[in-house]
Formats: sequence, C-alpha cells, structure tokens
Amino acid sequence: MLHHLRVRAQVIGLAAGLSASPLSSAEMIEAIGAERCGGLQKPYAVEFLAPEDADVQASAKRMVNESEDIDSAPPALSLDGNLCSDGRCAFRARKGQLYKLASKSTGPQSGRLCISVTRP
Repeated sequence: MLHHLRVRAQVIGLAAGLSASPLSSAEMIEAIGAERCGGLQKPYAVEFLAPEDADVQASAKRMVNESEDIDSAPPALSLDGNLCSDGRCAFRARKGQLYKLASKSTGPQSGRLCISVTRP
C-alpha cells in the first residue's frame, strides 16, 4: 500500500512538472527597441508583446565580456517556432499580439545570448 502511494505521488509530480508552461519563465519585451539577455546553457526565449502595429526585426547575438561576438556565426533564432535566417526575423507585428522568440548559440558556450526587437 505504501509503495503504491509513493509511485502515485511520483507520477503526479512528474505530470505536474511536464504540464508547467515554459513560457511562464520567459522574459517579456514590451517595447520596440528593447533587448533582453540570458545564459547560453540552454535555448534562451523571450516573449514580445507588440505595443503597436509595426514592421519590426528581431535579432539574436552572442555577447562575450559585454561586447558582441562578431567572429562566430550568429545564434539561431526562431519566431513562434519557425527558424529565421542569419539570426534575424523581420515581420509585421500586430498591436497586442504575443510573439515567442527563441535563440540557441551554435558557437562557444561562454558569454550570454541577447534578443532584441527593433525597427528595420
């Protein structure tokens, strides 16, 4: 009986962990021209809440010692799960729409990943 309760508790804990939304921990960008940075150990994600209708460009870069790493290939960047080319995604943002941007470094694992949303 005790073994059954332990197994059931482990299953419930596992299910709760898998159902937790990874977006709840994502940082938010709410302004065009803003940038957020995070670690390189895992894919870094931010959510962009468009403050207005606008043509924008999201970019990813790797920072080492507070300077952009221009010697390595740009980090991979995706917009709502679709891979963009050369670490940049140009798109038309709609006011109030939430967009998920995710980046993963393909180069050395030192420094930080940064994602920004700017006007082209």
